[in-house]
Amino acid sequence: MRLTKNSRRRNVLVLFLTFLAGTVVAGWFWREQVRRLASNVSSYVRRRSEVKSPALIINRWSGDGKAERFHLADKASELGIRTIMLERGDDLEQLAHDAISAGADAIGMAGGDGSLGLVAAVAAERDVPFFCVPVGTRNHFALDLGLDRDDPLSALQAISDGEEILIDVGVIGDRVFVNNVSLGVYAVAVHQEGYRESKEETLLTAVSESALHAENQPSLQFATPDGNRHDKSPLVMISNNRYIWSGPPDFGRRTRLDTGRLGVGVVTNSTYVDGAESSSLGSGHNLHEWETGSFRIASDDERIMTAVDGEALEFAAPLSISSRPRGLRVLVPAGTRPGYLPPGQVIAAKLLDLAVVGGNVEVDITAT
Repeated sequence: MRLTKNSRRRNVLVLFLTFLAGTVVAGWFWREQVRRLASNVSSYVRRRSEVKSPALIINRWSGDGKAERFHLADKASELGIRTIMLERGDDLEQLAHDAISAGADAIGMAGGDGSLGLVAAVAAERDVPFFCVPVGTRNHFALDLGLDRDDPLSALQAISDGEEILIDVGVIGDRVFVNNVSLGVYAVAVHQEGYRESKEETLLTAVSESALHAENQPSLQFATPDGNRHDKSPLVMISNNRYIWSGPPDFGRRTRLDTGRLGVGVVTNSTYVDGAESSSLGSGHNLHEWETGSFRIASDDERIMTAVDGEALEFAAPLSISSRPRGLRVLVPAGTRPGYLPPGQVIAAKLLDLAVVGGNVEVDITAT
């Protein structure tokens, strides 16, 4: 069948309009992808570091003596950093306060996450920059900050060639935390004598007790976003910015440290297994996750056991937890990109970095 000239024109017009519509849809799609990427990789507020008299507190026992193996004290001294060795029985927070009062214009900590949180709290209170050297066992905070846990000495570049960024901190009671707060079975395990020497066995015992005997679950009273109230839970975790699944070996990472939001994850709704009431810790329908600026937990008990950045602490009930947006000034080596990037965003993030270097993207860098 032969097409008339008008028919051919109509077909061409239809093809053109289809192409145009497809282009618009594709443009919207990629614009959304870029927007999501930009929310993860957009630059932090940065300032050039001009620190004159930094001080670093070193926990020589952390990470089975990692600081001494890397000769951290000597390397820090070579860079003009005053080093303070933590001794048994020392008050870590007081050491930090004393160092700042003696003239330190930046305070650092070489240790595990619990120690980092304590010194970071002092830095926030005194409004001086904080820096960390990852010599602990896991150092999740340093990882999400973008530091190399396998090369702790590289973190000292935050002093020799560094930038200051602003990140959030969490606050529980009167205590600052940089990673997360856990309640329930993990908190119970951390409070057990011998936990440090046998973490996996102690945690497994605590989980088993909670799963097999619902009456052993701590009294933790809170509301979930669906409007339901809960009186018990085997597991509650509140994090300084939300964690996402990242796979082994760390499993959970944060894409940003400056959203001004807490990440909350709770396990609820007991079920019955072989006639025994239990809590299905792995059941998807029992897991609630959301983001919020604050979270409140009540209890029938006078005190609530918690693990704050892995440290065993108790607080009076009820307990309020909140985010303090951009409440901590942190020194990092120049060009450090905090936060976890999913594999599919790595290349795009590198291109964005090139755009920044090439002057096509404006980044706020001002002198302190």
